[in-house]
Amino acid sequence: MNTALKSQLLMLSNTKKKFNSLYHEEALRLGISDTALWILYSIFGAEETFTQYDLCEAWQYPRQTVNSAITSLIKVGYVTLEVIPGTRNRKAIHLTENGLVFCKKNILPLYLAEERAYLQMSEKELDTFVALYEKQYALLKKEFGSKNDETTGEKGNHDVNE
Repeated sequence: MNTALKSQLLMLSNTKKKFNSLYHEEALRLGISDTALWILYSIFGAEETFTQYDLCEAWQYPRQTVNSAITSLIKVGYVTLEVIPGTRNRKAIHLTENGLVFCKKNILPLYLAEERAYLQMSEKELDTFVALYEKQYALLKKEFGSKNDETTGEKGNHDVNE
């Protein structure tokens, strides 16, 4: 890997880690797990109802991770589960009154901070940022999904220091 590209990839990786760290620090401050934070973030701002399955799909979390976070949110009284009529075992996740109060106090400020931060970017910058982020995801997904390296025919185990 050439030095310039390696340096850029390291900078991107570090920036992503710092970005994720902001939300992790908020979760710690609130005394909840990162997954619980993202569940509350999702259901508080949503017009539609989410199930545990929906959250697994949306956030790419394993089922057990979401189930554990939901269980902890039920224990502290922030959410309830309600069986969706006509389904075998799908349950809608609803905020309780305590959950709504918690989200207004703690999740709403996250939305507003994000909005203020993104409004400091021009519309063109934001469009470019979103487009490049989506492109990076699609390209990485394609590359991670490829079974063989096209140049060597080798599977996996590539030295990052090449």
